[in-house]
Amino acid sequence: MNDDESMTQAAIDAEFHATRGIGNRINALAQAELAVAAVDELPADVQERLDRAIAAALDEFGPHHA
Repeated sequence: MNDDESMTQAAIDAEFHATRGIGNRINALAQAELAVAAVDELPADVQERLDRAIAAALDEFGPHHA
């Protein structure tokens, strides 16, 4: 990957759009971590949804993703 100084605006835009999905998921996980840290214990249904969201993100963008 090129650094931003040698990339055209079109290439930068293409990279941004290509990585937007993982960026959104990372942001959602970071917000979830903050929410979890703010409470001592999550209700069971919330914990289950959080676990499913994390599992889905790892399945889609885990170490095997290239």
